Amino acid sequence: MTACTPSSSFVATTPTIAAAAESPSAFDSTSYTPRQQCIVDALRLLLGETAPAIYEAHERSLQRLVGAARSSHLPRDLHLLTGLALAQELLAEELAVAPVLGSPQVVADFLKLHFAGQGHESFVVVFLNAQHHLIAAEAMFRGTLTQTSVYPREVLRRALHHNAGAVILAHNHPSGNPEPSMADEVLTQTLRSALALIDVRVLDHLVVAGSRTVSFAERGLL
Repeated sequence: MTACTPSSSFVATTPTIAAAAESPSAFDSTSYTPRQQCIVDALRLLLGETAPAIYEAHERSLQRLVGAARSSHLPRDLHLLTGLALAQELLAEELAVAPVLGSPQVVADFLKLHFAGQGHESFVVVFLNAQHHLIAAEAMFRGTLTQTSVYPREVLRRALHHNAGAVILAHNHPSGNPEPSMADEVLTQTLRSALALIDVRVLDHLVVAGSRTVSFAERGLL
């Protein structure tokens, strides 16, 4: 495999990467768990032989690595994001042919991929048909590190546009704590009441924080 140097966005982030680029073999692969070794092997296909250095510089966290890639527009970083998008589309295909209520883990994984590495809060609506198959998933509102403003009128407008029969709501907590706030609960009930006026059910509201999720439906909050 042809070795490639790390992108400038990664090099600028941490001096460790620049040093490792000169000596990619500096990292001891024997310290990796089997899962981490699989990650590094996959990253090599996208980032070349400096993949271990980049992985180490981001503390062996794909969340941090993807977060750095999201802030870059360089081709090598975009390769990583393209792989992420393709993985999400693979899950979307499954949700389009099977009712989401029968695939709650697929829904959660789909949303984890969507929010991976985001340093700001955003609000996503997953629009479903009457059989609860996926129509579309739209990131409708973007906020700051700690909050997002959501406008029910816009959610209703998009639900009518898609002729949706149901929706799943989702937003992320960049803080890493997936526990819903009181404001999250109030917003959920507001949207549930508004969407009921046009006969659209809210099946769930998922809060995503890295690899962890909290389901309002499972908590009995709907």
